[in-house]
Amino acid sequence: MGASFDRNLDALPWVIGALVVTSCVHEAGHAWAAWRLGDRREGIRRRMSPLSLTHISWPFTVLVPSMLFLYTGMLLGGARPVMVSTEAIGPRKMVLVALAGPAGNFLVGTLTLALIVGLIHGGVISSFDHIYGYLHLAAGLSFFLGLLNLLPIPPLDGSRVLAAFLPERLRNLYYGLTIYAVVAFFVVFFYLGRRHPEKLAFIGVFFSRTVPGWTAQILEWIN
Repeated sequence: MGASFDRNLDALPWVIGALVVTSCVHEAGHAWAAWRLGDRREGIRRRMSPLSLTHISWPFTVLVPSMLFLYTGMLLGGARPVMVSTEAIGPRKMVLVALAGPAGNFLVGTLTLALIVGLIHGGVISSFDHIYGYLHLAAGLSFFLGLLNLLPIPPLDGSRVLAAFLPERLRNLYYGLTIYAVVAFFVVFFYLGRRHPEKLAFIGVFFSRTVPGWTAQILEWIN
């Protein structure tokens, strides 16, 4: 298959494991915020735990991301969305529900960085170990997904934030663009990835330099 396939195969358990964890925490964040703000349905209560398997959509959380990562080195996927009742919460409070998801991603990324720093500071691993790179990959994925979800593109969480401040008619029109926005996003992403990878170089820089740089900075503060 080639060196890149073998490299992707070695990293696959860490990548999919990180995707599952950060996606489950993301959706649990939505459910927790929705419950606290007034959506007290049983389905919401069951989704409040990040350990619930109901968060996982096996095709879109595991199968499709695995095949995509193995053969292209790119990763897109997510968990089963929490269906929140806007009527029970109100459109303005939906901003808090929307932001709770990316906050979960940032929490996972921060805890992963803390784990890396603790392991290095304790002498358990070094920056030359494979696990060092894999843990940074997991942390970077969590931060990247959190930032990605803040984009105001339906159905990403950023669109919920923007929609809360739109008139109802315009809001409904905006949400009606969801399927077109999803198709356009995937087409642009894969077109750039295959034909103009330099346009997406900032993603590689984020994973290979920015996130490890945060670890180095924290270690400098500690020492």
